[in-house]
Amino acid sequence: MIKLRFKSKYLALISIGIFISVIANAQNILSIDASNTTREIKTGILKMGNPGPAGHELLVNNQFMTIGGKPIIPVMGEMHFSRYPREQWEDAILKMKANGINIIAFYVIWIHHEEIEGQFDWSGNKDVRGFIKLCQKHGMLVYPRIGPWAHGEVRNGGLPDWILNKKFLTERSNDPVYQSYADRYIKQLASQMHGLMYKDGGPIIGVQLENEYSRGKEHILWLKKTVQKYGIDVPLYTVTGWDNASVPENEVIPLWGAYPEAPWNSDLEKIIRNYSFEFDPDRVNEGMYPFFTCELGVGNQITEHRRPVFNRLDGLTIATIKIGSGSNLPGYYLFTGGSNPPGILSSMEENREETGYWNTYPRISYDFQAAVKETGELAPSYYQVKKLHYFLNEFGGILAPMVPVVPKVRDPLKDLQYSVRVKDDAGFLFGINYYRGTSKPVQKDIQFKIKLKGEIMEFPSVPVDIPDSSTFIWPFNFRMNNIIMKYATAQPLCRIDQKDRTDWFFIQNFGIRPELCFDASTLRSIESNSGKITKTNNQFTITGLIPGISNYIKIINTDGIEQRVIVMSCQESDQAWLLNLNGNKQLFISDANLYLNSNQLHVYGRKNVMKVIQLNDNSLLKVAEAYAQIGDYKQYKFTIPSKTLTPEITAIGFLSGSERIRASVKSVSASNQLFNKIFIKEFSLDNPSTIRSAKLILDTDIGCKIEINKLWLNQEIVSSKMNQLDITGYLQKGNNQIMLDFPFVAGDKSFAAKIEVEYMNSDEVMIVSDLSWLTIEQYVIPSSLVGLKGLERPEILPGKELNSSDIIQDSHEYFLKIPDNWLAGIDQLYLHVSYNGDKGELRLGHRLIADNFNNFTPWQIGLKQFGNQIEGQQLKIKLFPFKPDFRIYFDRALSKNEIEKTNIRDIQFIPEYGIDLLLTN
Repeated sequence: MIKLRFKSKYLALISIGIFISVIANAQNILSIDASNTTREIKTGILKMGNPGPAGHELLVNNQFMTIGGKPIIPVMGEMHFSRYPREQWEDAILKMKANGINIIAFYVIWIHHEEIEGQFDWSGNKDVRGFIKLCQKHGMLVYPRIGPWAHGEVRNGGLPDWILNKKFLTERSNDPVYQSYADRYIKQLASQMHGLMYKDGGPIIGVQLENEYSRGKEHILWLKKTVQKYGIDVPLYTVTGWDNASVPENEVIPLWGAYPEAPWNSDLEKIIRNYSFEFDPDRVNEGMYPFFTCELGVGNQITEHRRPVFNRLDGLTIATIKIGSGSNLPGYYLFTGGSNPPGILSSMEENREETGYWNTYPRISYDFQAAVKETGELAPSYYQVKKLHYFLNEFGGILAPMVPVVPKVRDPLKDLQYSVRVKDDAGFLFGINYYRGTSKPVQKDIQFKIKLKGEIMEFPSVPVDIPDSSTFIWPFNFRMNNIIMKYATAQPLCRIDQKDRTDWFFIQNFGIRPELCFDASTLRSIESNSGKITKTNNQFTITGLIPGISNYIKIINTDGIEQRVIVMSCQESDQAWLLNLNGNKQLFISDANLYLNSNQLHVYGRKNVMKVIQLNDNSLLKVAEAYAQIGDYKQYKFTIPSKTLTPEITAIGFLSGSERIRASVKSVSASNQLFNKIFIKEFSLDNPSTIRSAKLILDTDIGCKIEINKLWLNQEIVSSKMNQLDITGYLQKGNNQIMLDFPFVAGDKSFAAKIEVEYMNSDEVMIVSDLSWLTIEQYVIPSSLVGLKGLERPEILPGKELNSSDIIQDSHEYFLKIPDNWLAGIDQLYLHVSYNGDKGELRLGHRLIADNFNNFTPWQIGLKQFGNQIEGQQLKIKLFPFKPDFRIYFDRALSKNEIEKTNIRDIQFIPEYGIDLLLTN
């Protein structure tokens, strides 16, 4: 009996333990102690420049920035004007503004403006003043990163070749010779920016000095004094803070960065642990400098040896983590991609072979997998960071003074990461369940317990599951006019003041179930057309709310004023657009893309049928009647005639364009059997650049000898086969001559030839066999001492199949026909090419206009920038195969077919449609 009772009691204890364990696991409470979050705000320490006009002073303390005394968290995005077609600058600026960007940063790249010593060029795409004034026209602040050394994956980091070629000069230093050239460059730049400083009512709020500089503080101080000497007097002077940066104390502010990958790594391994995807407790410590960033990446520029593909959430996660760690300025590099301009003397990319750099980059493409691609297309990341930027534009003023608290997690690759920012018991909870390259488990039955000075908050009341690939920012003790929202498991987006009420828009985070709770003492009544309202402990909690703009929570505050809370669905939030019309916020949901140019709403996208829902009633779309009513809001529908363009491509043979010339003679006798049939071709190579490579392709039925510029070519010529001969060292700038010497052979023997010359600036010239090749039959072989007389036109023979089956092709080429009137009725035309192979090039005549390092996503090219010059023309696509021993990192394993074949898998013209709608207050 005793044993039996003991056993029963033991089993009961086990059962109770299991029950308690189940309850604990079901709740999975994550605790944060934010009860001691005070931080002293220190002002007047940093020695910055003129803060600007009275009432609009831009100042910075040890935590955040203020304009007119009000805290702000601006959003900065980088775009390089000299890497983007001037006629599309405005389009890109407006796309950035529509995304919530407030400040446009840009490198001024010295080599783009003074490639040849003493010859400055500020025209066309290099017109920095024109770009700044265009930003100003659209209410954007600007932040030049002036170098003189910029990096930016540009040749020599932006220093002109002629600087590095000087024997008695030490670059990037206080060497007096270098200083004299850098001073001249800064003086030139300052004259371009004259009158555009913030103090003058202009948009320039700061400058970055140098970049990634760690050679001593003295040079940074000299640069600061030099820019000030020439009138660059601005509220902010900054440097990049990483790599043991040289930061003169109080004189400049160090700015930071974080990227989703590291294409600069000198290995081929997958990156498992990347601290850019982890909250940073070290950043929460008090210091003299605010935590600002200038290089957060939604992507990276791919290199020859590392070619990652980026997720739409990479940039959003990194930016959210930095803000949750206390950052008060998210600055993106790049936000808008670009294309390197053609150089006069060289191509403009950084590479290993010519400039001795760490990596090799495409000669033209600087797409960076940015939010706005080099083509102008919007990447998937654009729609994700947009929601974060709208939140900062709307609520950054209350977030900026909040102090971060970052709990430690056991394993960031598996566990939910979270932090809070708090001030006066109000704040925001930041959560991340995403880590690039890793599938994270669903975080089950999550609740949070936040210890504040005046209370302990636990929410949500019903535990939630947080799926993989999700981020969120949830408010607590959030003031909505005179109503207090205790918490929400939905992210604030914006506030819209309607004619007779205020609408507060939130967004559902990646399918997470929204729950909202309000302090009952701050409202008179509450109702909802969706979900369940319960009152407990003087709080109203809404559960089961169905996200979507048709559903709302209606609140009457104690003054009898109506407010509504709307939680957008995930899809609606991706399609939300918060724009500004003459100081009035305009909120739309559209399956197309939007931006506002003055009072013109530009609606654009790939579909010719576009729908727009207007979510505010303080302005009107001047269009016909609404297409539909969704809840309280009107939906409009627009149809543009569709256009279908089908690419026509033609494979190009080795000797395409070359004529076959008779190399044989009518008869051979004893009197001429030792004669020679000579062919001469004169050609000029007058490109200002030097020759990078030259190749002679020769298909001949007869063996021959070749002389180029009086030098005999010491390479074997094989008859009845395709010969590819390297003649780089034989050619020269200016006039050249090639001579082919054939023995006398009777019959219908012929040859076809092509000389391909590529220059250091990436121009390409082709010399083909045709009637400009002259011939003579004689015994004496011409030499520099024996002239030629009696040259005649050659005889052209019909073409024949080329024997090239045993030739290893170093490229595969295609002609692409551009249709007439290709831009009629559309805003833009994109070319998308999916191919097998290592690299791709696109040429218009002799010019390289686009290129690509293949990462097996479509190669995207915007054609509008080339205008009428390509209409009806044939562009040449050139694909290069992988080398047999290639060593390249890809995010996934390649198939045998992808590696061994070089071909176009798919090619498409993608039209973009657009319509402008008048918007009035």
